[in-house]
Amino acid sequence: MKASTLGAGAWDTVTINIRDFLNINRGVTWITLGMISFSVSISIMLIVILYRRKWKFLLMLVPIFLVALSIDFWNIIVFQNQELTSKGLQYLFYVLGTFMLPLGLTLIVKSSFPAFVFDELMLMFMNIFKAKKITYIRLGIEFLGISIGALFGYLTYYGINGTFGAVNYGSFIFTFTLSPIMTVYFRLLKVKRKN
Repeated sequence: MKASTLGAGAWDTVTINIRDFLNINRGVTWITLGMISFSVSISIMLIVILYRRKWKFLLMLVPIFLVALSIDFWNIIVFQNQELTSKGLQYLFYVLGTFMLPLGLTLIVKSSFPAFVFDELMLMFMNIFKAKKITYIRLGIEFLGISIGALFGYLTYYGINGTFGAVNYGSFIFTFTLSPIMTVYFRLLKVKRKN
C-alpha cells in the first residue's frame, strides 16, 4: 500500500511519517521504517502489558521484530523505496493491500499466539468497554493512528508541498473498510473474542 502512494493504513502512516519527520526535519537519515515500526509497536505492547498484567504478551516481541525486519526487507531490498507511478499498478497494490492486511490481522487473532499489538489493543478496548462488536473499537484505534500520522505528516510535509505525507484519501478509505472487512473475516473464520 505504501508503494501505491494512494494512502497507507492508519498505523503505517504513523511509521512512515515519523520516519520522514526524523529524516527531513531532524536530519536523522539512518532510521528505517522497520525501526520506527518496532518502536511504535513496543510502545503499544507496553500499554497492553500494563493493562493485562500478563507477561505472556512479551511474546509479541517475536512478531514485532519479524514485522520490522519484513518492512525493511520489502521497502529497502525489494521495492528499494520506490513508489508506483502507473495508475493501474497503484490501484492493484492498494486493493490487494486493502483485502490482504485485514485477512492477515484476522489470522493472527485466530491463532493461539497473542495477536499483534494493534489487535491486542483492540481486544483490550473491547474488554474495557464490554463491546460485543469490533467495528467501532477498531475504527477508533484506526482513527487514533491516522490522527498521529496526519500530525507528523503536517509537521513534515505541509509547509513543503501542502500534503500530509503518507496520509492520503486511500488512508481514510482503508480506515473505514478495515473494520468491516475484519468483521467479515472474523465471521468466516469463526474467530472468538479473547478477554
